[in-house]
Amino acid sequence: MEETVSDAYGEPISAGATPHSGELTVQFDKGVDLARIESLLRQARERGGPSPETVSTLNLVSIHFSAAQYEKAREALEVAGTLHPCRLIALIADQGIEQESLTARISVVRSGGAITMERVVLSATGRAVRHLESGMMGLLRPDLPMVVVWGGRPQGDLLRRVVESADRIITDSGARPPSYLAETATLLVKGAPIGDLAWARIFPWQSLAADTLDVPDLREHRGNVRRARVVCAGAVGAEGLLLLGWLQSRIKRLEVEIHAEGEAEEEASSSMPVPRAARLGLGHVKLLEFVAPPATFTLRREKGVLISQVKGDDDGFCAHRTRLPPEMPGRLLALELKLLSGRDELYAQAVQAAAKLLAART
Repeated sequence: MEETVSDAYGEPISAGATPHSGELTVQFDKGVDLARIESLLRQARERGGPSPETVSTLNLVSIHFSAAQYEKAREALEVAGTLHPCRLIALIADQGIEQESLTARISVVRSGGAITMERVVLSATGRAVRHLESGMMGLLRPDLPMVVVWGGRPQGDLLRRVVESADRIITDSGARPPSYLAETATLLVKGAPIGDLAWARIFPWQSLAADTLDVPDLREHRGNVRRARVVCAGAVGAEGLLLLGWLQSRIKRLEVEIHAEGEAEEEASSSMPVPRAARLGLGHVKLLEFVAPPATFTLRREKGVLISQVKGDDDGFCAHRTRLPPEMPGRLLALELKLLSGRDELYAQAVQAAAKLLAART
């Protein structure tokens, strides 16, 4: 098998270093040479000193369909993968480029004197894409669970094969039209162990709603919630549908409504020195209201703060505030990686309810 190894590489990459400065690069002509990749991984480990310890808790596989898609997700993958030490295998399958090419980029990340990430990026274009799946399977560490970050739509033969072999699959419903929640619901019915970054985004809303209903003077309303309404920014999105789906799965015979108002916030400057809450993106939740007559509970977002207000209760007006967590790269993915295998049953129930709500709107 013919191959070409780049001679323009430096030291294996360290945490926080420039993304591609320390990668060992090899190009293959006929297929993925697994032995060669493992040899380069050993070389990358040894370049940092005498046999440093390698710590791994999982195989983290990310699947993307263009180089730009991977680059957008790269920082989050690397930060989350360092928090959860792993072998990261990134697949980039770009069939939009006709010319065949097959390349592997290899590097390691060190933290606290140990190697906390082994990174292999397999990129293929044209018909060479057919080699990626076998290359991925051959690079997995067999003694560790396999978590797949899926960067495509929730459908297709490759995803079906991933469902059969992965311990957990993490998607982002918020990055796609909400109509694809129906596809996710179908996979969940079949037992797919899916996690969702859109679900992680609404954790603060769920927490504040639960905390408000747990206020001693308001607990009397918990069994009397009749109606719920969600408002999304600019367009109805997966987060809003999942939030309503969560409420419907917890509260029987709940009347629900969802619509969009206003616009999403513009992208913030990347040079801001202080981490802030994520911007209010297109389709994100800006208001949740639920009614337990005679009380009305209103949760709304104002910049980086969620505010809960209750009106109509015998004890008068009540307000509660919680600050949204700062948006750091990999935060949501790291949350989802805490569950390395199996299904989040609460999420599965919320998706089923959201899919039915979506079908009723069309």
